[in-house]
Amino acid sequence: MLLIAGIDSGTNFAFSLINLDGELVYLNSGKKLEEKIFEICLETGKVIAVTTDKRKSKKVKKLATSLSAEVVLPKKDLSKYKKSRLIKDFKNQKLNSHEKSSLSAALFAYSEYKQKLKKFEDKFGPVPLSLKEEFILSGKRVSYFKYYSPLSIR
Repeated sequence: MLLIAGIDSGTNFAFSLINLDGELVYLNSGKKLEEKIFEICLETGKVIAVTTDKRKSKKVKKLATSLSAEVVLPKKDLSKYKKSRLIKDFKNQKLNSHEKSSLSAALFAYSEYKQKLKKFEDKFGPVPLSLKEEFILSGKRVSYFKYYSPLSIR
């Protein structure tokens, strides 16, 4: 499973993972969590992007390098308003401020991939997650997949 990792570093570290359907796969926070994130990532799936709510982050770059993942950072720090808009679908979950920052960052990065996936689905209609993952991993344009047939994935 391909994943996007969002982190909020500081005294209380928060970490979230979402898949390419924008579904929350993992979310936690704690003072000792930072020591475990590499292991969590490897056990959960393949992280393709690492992000945070800040426009600069050495920790994001370090984690992304260790996971061979892309760094996706906002052009400017995400505002509280932008974060609340990003996590609006998760309002029913009880999240602390660090978890909110981590999740909003992951959803911000997901929005970057979502644009690519929308073009793919506009051409082929609803496709399974596995094909979305293949498309993203390939790094190719939608036109490369012009011969896709729903029967080819069965």
